[in-house]
Amino acid sequence: MADRPVVLLGITGGIAAYKAAELLRGLQRAGMEVRVIMTRAATRFVGPLTFETLSGAPVRLDEVSELREDSRITHVVDSEEADIMVIAPATANTLAKMANGIADNLLTSMYLAFGKTVVVAPAMNTNMWEHPATQHNVSVLRERGVFVVEPGAGELACGDYGAGRMAEPESIVAEVKLRLQVQRKRDLRGLRVVITAGGTREPIDAVRYIGNRSSGKMGFALARAAFDRGAKVDLIEANVDLPAVPGVRQIQAPTAARMHEEVMKLLPETDILIMAAAVADYQVSDGPAGGKIGKGRDRWAIRLSPTVDILCDVAAHRQGQFLVGFAAEYGMEGLARAREKMERKSLDMIIFNDISRDDIGFDSDYNEVIILTRDSEQLIEKAPKETVAELILDAIAQAVRARREEAPLPA
Repeated sequence: MADRPVVLLGITGGIAAYKAAELLRGLQRAGMEVRVIMTRAATRFVGPLTFETLSGAPVRLDEVSELREDSRITHVVDSEEADIMVIAPATANTLAKMANGIADNLLTSMYLAFGKTVVVAPAMNTNMWEHPATQHNVSVLRERGVFVVEPGAGELACGDYGAGRMAEPESIVAEVKLRLQVQRKRDLRGLRVVITAGGTREPIDAVRYIGNRSSGKMGFALARAAFDRGAKVDLIEANVDLPAVPGVRQIQAPTAARMHEEVMKLLPETDILIMAAAVADYQVSDGPAGGKIGKGRDRWAIRLSPTVDILCDVAAHRQGQFLVGFAAEYGMEGLARAREKMERKSLDMIIFNDISRDDIGFDSDYNEVIILTRDSEQLIEKAPKETVAELILDAIAQAVRARREEAPLPA
């Protein structure tokens, strides 16, 4: 990748096309060179001259021959020269073509010829965005490794209010910067990383359970980032309702006992274990009741007993694995408890986050954490969980590399 990354910016035919000019400027301010491709429909909303003036380069159009002046094929050569492709706005029609491999214009031809990172920012009417066909197409693209910057909710051009408004340009720029940063990092190549995510549910009967509010977003962000860095990733998830992570093997483990079983099964072949899941501390002592316990007027007492401590069992059976735990504590006074947990469970690193704040952590797209090791403490200020995941993996990769450098040479 060159010092100045080259971005292919595809613009399709929606009213949000006017925002693409602001996006182009944002990408340039971030130090990127931008080359624009417009569909015929896009030119009806904003003229090509606008983007030609802003980018300082010719705009690629369907009407122009696909042979460049040097007689090379436009969509192939431009794809080879660019570092990342961004399609914003991405209409429902273009998303459908991408998902089904249709290349009936220059932009979709470039997409099929592009073998690197692709980012899309959908924009459309709420009903179109929520239609099962569109959601299926987006799911297919995600599974193939396309990064989707989710549309926001608000008042749309049609007058409706709902999801479908293209993400703000600064959010798209942030995603592009993150993806370019990840492309430069392959520091986990050849390593097997096991990550747990979500919150376990311990059944009381066939209907009720003891659970927690963990969404799994932090664990999923870590899995996605670890895969991008070259690792082979197994994601053990508990009760998570999030899109699949492309390239990552996902294993369902709804209870603490099941998660313990899956972690121990994978441990011998694991290099790095990151326990981001919120595992329940207690379960019903005598096991769940059969069927549903009926409602009555009497008090109902449930006896609880501790669940298996997965990390303690891992520590007892570890053979050189790098172990990372999470400590969700209420208030900053929990920092001392996190350190004690790291020592007691023989962890190499623990990630502390304060769940007393409602702007980070559970159910939020943002987090703020402190990365603790035996001899260091690093604050990661509030940021999207994807960014926090990258910074956590930076710390892990650095620590793993240092451990390998310190390892004694064989006799």
